[in-house]
Amino acid sequence: MNEPIHDSSWKNLLFVLLGLILLLLIGMAGYVFIEDWDWTDSLYMTFITFSTVGFHEVRELHPTSKFFTMFIILSGLVLISLLSASVTSLFVRRELITNFKSKKMKKNIQRQKNHVILCGAGDTGKTVINEFHIARKPLVVLDQDEEVIAALHEQYPQILFIAGDGTKDEVLIEAGVEQASGLICTLSEDRDNLFVVISARNLNPGLNIISRSVDQHTTGKMYKAGASHVISPNLTEGLRMAATILRPNLVGFLDVMMHDDELQFRLEEVTVPENTSFEGKTLREIEIPQRTGLIVIAIKQTVDGKEQYNYNPQSGTKIQQGNVLIVLGNREKVERLNAHLVHPG
Repeated sequence: MNEPIHDSSWKNLLFVLLGLILLLLIGMAGYVFIEDWDWTDSLYMTFITFSTVGFHEVRELHPTSKFFTMFIILSGLVLISLLSASVTSLFVRRELITNFKSKKMKKNIQRQKNHVILCGAGDTGKTVINEFHIARKPLVVLDQDEEVIAALHEQYPQILFIAGDGTKDEVLIEAGVEQASGLICTLSEDRDNLFVVISARNLNPGLNIISRSVDQHTTGKMYKAGASHVISPNLTEGLRMAATILRPNLVGFLDVMMHDDELQFRLEEVTVPENTSFEGKTLREIEIPQRTGLIVIAIKQTVDGKEQYNYNPQSGTKIQQGNVLIVLGNREKVERLNAHLVHPG
């Protein structure tokens, strides 16, 4: 409903401007016809008349021109008043719409639970945003650049955004850090990421915090500050470059798997819920490929207090509550598996 109001304000402003141009043309033609002035004098006389600046007439006016001038003055006063009202209305309505959207955004953020907060909407942050968009997972994005936030909100209207400094506690609280399940730091400076990690860990001790660290010497400090995982882009890029040379086909396959939006298969993870009826059942009994079309690549399990992965699990492998299934498929099939684990059949 906000967009039609915004459009009508621009239409009103356009009509007033067209009215002023029309009045200018009428005035010019009138002085040329009545006083036989040249077009330059007629334009100047018309302009100073409807703008009511109080300058003296170009020349002595004919009685008919005096009545014509009064018409120009009255029409100019009306149109300039309308112009002022239209401009004021445009800015006031824009401000009201902005405030309305901001309040609505804040209310939506306050209702979020177990969401993820992203600090920094640079190139790395935009990649994170796109992945959450594809996965349809709740995400709140923080960035100080209001123009970047506005552009991303247009592109991803379902994702929540806040224009603010993520290193400040009040901004993190506004983003719902106390109710969040995870936080991702992709700020360009390690110092800023470190501040975010410290603040977020103090505000939510159980938060899963992932931070980037450009300088590998900062990695240890990130972990000491409370980061759950630290990713160094330099190290990652080096490993990726080496792998592209050593295992080009494997890297190409993974690229397609992770980045092709049209591909029907992606690597996803599903956590076995506490209320599952398949507790202690084997993969053969659960019939995941038959029921959902997914392929189970690995199972993350806790054995003797240690987490480990069971790669390429056999059909006789039993699952327990809290196990994480690494599967190959799409989001629709993953949702089908989530439903199957809770309500079989």
